[in-house]
Amino acid sequence: MKTQGDLRKLGSVTTRAARMAVNVLFFCVLPLVGSVLAQQAPSSSGPERQNIRAEVVDQNPDDQASESSSLYNPAHSALPNAPSATKPIHSPGSSLTLGDRFHIYRQSILSPYTLVGPALGAGIGQWEDEPPEWGEGGEGYARRLVSGVGRHLIAETIRFGVAVADGEDPRYHPSEESGIWHRTRHVVVETFTSKTAGGTRIPAYSRFVGTYGAAFISNLWYPESRSTAGWALRRGSTALASTLGFNLFQEFAHRKLENALHISNKPQALP
Repeated sequence: MKTQGDLRKLGSVTTRAARMAVNVLFFCVLPLVGSVLAQQAPSSSGPERQNIRAEVVDQNPDDQASESSSLYNPAHSALPNAPSATKPIHSPGSSLTLGDRFHIYRQSILSPYTLVGPALGAGIGQWEDEPPEWGEGGEGYARRLVSGVGRHLIAETIRFGVAVADGEDPRYHPSEESGIWHRTRHVVVETFTSKTAGGTRIPAYSRFVGTYGAAFISNLWYPESRSTAGWALRRGSTALASTLGFNLFQEFAHRKLENALHISNKPQALP
């Protein structure tokens, strides 16, 4: 029968293995995200060409008028909403108003994940007795749970502010493709990048700043032995990895459940 010391030693080995897995995951994920962002770069030149063309047209109104009269087609008058070079086409992300973003933020802090994620994390911390200063038993678990919930709320609040500033769409969008590889790749891209109002993808700055910002802010209530920059980086990386795992759950297990119950897995409509 294993003693308590053996269990803690096993937990320490498991923790080191998990951290190594997180490091390997980042080395595998970064090239994939980089390739996706590189693919977005050429396509972003299209709107720029349209804007340049629009400026040239504005500078030569007489030439444009003569060209339009010579090429006039009565059928065109039936398309008042047709896109033009002077009106850039935006993705659905551009329709997110401040009120919409407050609605998304409210959902993020009132979702079941607000308790489920920290509860699982507190259970792992309880099993590893981490941090040891918080002790074991019900009181130790409660302190770990409250700490996890606090970090989640801080992370989502920071994420909300950054997303408003840089125009990110913070929602998770399920894949419309089939196949395990394509859907897994989609989950990784959705976790580490975000779509902007212009429809292009950028690194998920709001997620990174929120996750690691909350990890460093939590140094205020962590014991002195765990309130260092190194431990904050560990907590942030662990939280980022758990977000990836939660998105995998949404994409695969959660979708199977929703399909069985005939529920849509798409982002909820905004009011």
